[in-house]
Amino acid sequence: MRVAVDAMGGDDAPACVVEGARLAIEGGILPSEALLLVGQREVIEPMLDDQEVQGVEVIDAREVVAMDESPAAAIRTKKDSSIARGMKAVASGEAQAFVSAGNTGAVVAAASLILGRLPGVSRPGIAVPVPTRSGPCVVIDVGANIFCKPVHMLQYAVMASVYASATLGHQEPRVGLLNIGEEEGKGNPLIQEVHGLLQQAPLKYAGFIEGQDIMSGTVDVVVCEGFVGNVILKVTEGLSGFMRHQIYSAFEAHPPRPDVGQAIGDAFRSLDYAEYGGAPLLGVAAPVLIGHGRSSGHAIMNMLKAAVASVKHNMNQNITDLLESIEANAES
Repeated sequence: MRVAVDAMGGDDAPACVVEGARLAIEGGILPSEALLLVGQREVIEPMLDDQEVQGVEVIDAREVVAMDESPAAAIRTKKDSSIARGMKAVASGEAQAFVSAGNTGAVVAAASLILGRLPGVSRPGIAVPVPTRSGPCVVIDVGANIFCKPVHMLQYAVMASVYASATLGHQEPRVGLLNIGEEEGKGNPLIQEVHGLLQQAPLKYAGFIEGQDIMSGTVDVVVCEGFVGNVILKVTEGLSGFMRHQIYSAFEAHPPRPDVGQAIGDAFRSLDYAEYGGAPLLGVAAPVLIGHGRSSGHAIMNMLKAAVASVKHNMNQNITDLLESIEANAES
């Protein structure tokens, strides 16, 4: 198994990517020969030498997709970008998964065009692990598809359940459907139709949940429309940053005991996106992990860990099998 990594993607790339590769190798997540770093060779190789990283293959790619660049234009015109070349390495079988902290839209576009969708998948979805009281849960979709149909959301539930099992250790993931209330009859026609489909699906469906339930830990997968999911993601990120600022500002005025400060620091680390392995793009023909633009080496390492787990647990084959069984049951 090999993982292709966009070495030019991220605010601090390629330094953060090389550091993440080193941490993944040192942590036993994967051996150096299982890594393909894709990007400008003359920039990457000296960094590998500086960090004493040996045995990692570099695929030279001359172009870089900027974070603020139009995804469609970038994929159409920059055929030698690190995103395009890395995705082609996966499509050709040189690698079995792709990781990037670069332009999210460009990664989604390249995966859709170069890898294609899994059999039976109508629309790929972006899933994000979020912290809860009982460990991380997966929220899907957070922005790949803002015009959802019922079948899309059913497939999101299936794909996120398989991902939660493969990478987060949830043996029978509990699935919740985000709604404006928990009572039967609440919600718009789309949500009501999805509710019916999930009740019949071979999943551990827990029914409707509301926004305040997401972080309570009552479910392991939260299914929602892409517009709603993206708002949830951005509000959560903003709230976490606001709380961190307020608490640390208070500590500057009234320094706590060292043990209290350590406990607060540990609590905030549990909320850090870097701990959760990036956001998988589910529904394309190979595992693709998308990281935050501000990803550190630690975040890249955890993205690689999630990519390796996705491949080892045959995530995509399990998604395909489950979708086929649902379709067969619907036809019988």
